[in-house]
Amino acid sequence: MSYTRDYHETVSKTVSKTVEVSYPASEHGGSKSVTVSILAEIPVDVNIHVDTDPFDRSVEHCGENVNLLTTAVVATETAEVISIEKNSTKVADTIVGGFFSYIRSEISQQIAELAQNVEAQLMHLKELANSCLAKKKQMEGDFNRIASRYMKIFDDLNSELSNRIFEMDKSTFDFRQDTDNHKFRISDNDLVSTVAIFGKESGNLQSKIGASIAKKRALDSINKSKMFLWQQKKLNTTVQQCMLNESISRSIYVPACLFETRGEGNAIDRSVFLTDYLPVMQDETNKNELIECFLSDSITWGDIVSEDNENLRLYFNSEFNSIGVQSDQHSIRVMKMIQNIAITSSIKTISF
Repeated sequence: MSYTRDYHETVSKTVSKTVEVSYPASEHGGSKSVTVSILAEIPVDVNIHVDTDPFDRSVEHCGENVNLLTTAVVATETAEVISIEKNSTKVADTIVGGFFSYIRSEISQQIAELAQNVEAQLMHLKELANSCLAKKKQMEGDFNRIASRYMKIFDDLNSELSNRIFEMDKSTFDFRQDTDNHKFRISDNDLVSTVAIFGKESGNLQSKIGASIAKKRALDSINKSKMFLWQQKKLNTTVQQCMLNESISRSIYVPACLFETRGEGNAIDRSVFLTDYLPVMQDETNKNELIECFLSDSITWGDIVSEDNENLRLYFNSEFNSIGVQSDQHSIRVMKMIQNIAITSSIKTISF
């Protein structure tokens, strides 16, 4: 928009100027140069007229261009966003489809491999099942054959034993047969009084037969005991012959517990608790020496041998498992804490 501005200012300035001054002749006339300082004030009026019509027209044209550019940029951005979205969707679909296709192919390949392995394992299991059935049939046939053989042997032994017993006590069996015939004959007879006599004689005979059987069983038991003692003696002799008569020196590990008590006057009492299966360590002198070893700084603690440590852990586990755990929560927590301490702890030893 065109506008006009008026500006009025006064400019002051001191001006030095040399002028020629002539003076009249009094005695001698003439002229001379004189420097004169003059304070000059000059009024200045400035009228400025600014014509902004070309600029306004150019601004309007630039605004229109900017609006067109903004519209183009917005349209381009919208088209780019739509294109990016479409391309992203296409890329995502391609990646997802490719991923699932790859996974599907891998799973299909693994399923095929596993199916082949399963079929092979099934065929192997069928072969093993057939082999087991064949072994079962063979074992059943062997068992029946061996059982029939041993049954025949036992039957023969029973028959032989029966024949030997019959031969050994043939007179008794003959007497029993005669008494049975006599009993039937007496029972069928009207002579009832003879039945009582026959009962007495038959009772005596039965007691004698029972005593004979008891003696035979006692004799068999004595013979078996004798055979067992003889075999045990032979085994002990064989073991003694196989043993080596030598002495081997080795380390024995004994757990020890050192505890201190403080009494009146701050007196410290120390004592050691040891298991009683080592009698030599029950002596008070040895206990005092062990206490000095615990308190001495010159004693070096060392690790236990790995083999012995493993044996101790196996023994601890067996003893730990043999202890019955109660069902209450406190006992279960105590047992778990003991087991954790045994797992995480390391055993240190000193030589004594």
